[in-house]
Amino acid sequence: MQEAEEKKKDGQVKGLLRIALSENAYERLMNVKLANSQLYAMTANQVFNLYQKAGRKLSEKELIAILKAIKGTQRETKITFK
Repeated sequence: MQEAEEKKKDGQVKGLLRIALSENAYERLMNVKLANSQLYAMTANQVFNLYQKAGRKLSEKELIAILKAIKGTQRETKITFK
């Protein structure tokens, strides 16, 4: 039951993202989802907020700027070999 609800919610989010993003931007965000689900979730929230303010689809360049801004606020992990 819970899995079905999650799939339904995910489908609704994807539908809203299709409305808010250009086709290239949507495809890029789906690739981000596969690689980093936490970054995807934060970015989706930002996309919804900006779409409401702008009232138009966001381009791929705008999505990349959002991703860079979010990624910049996250702490980078560095591995040092001795």
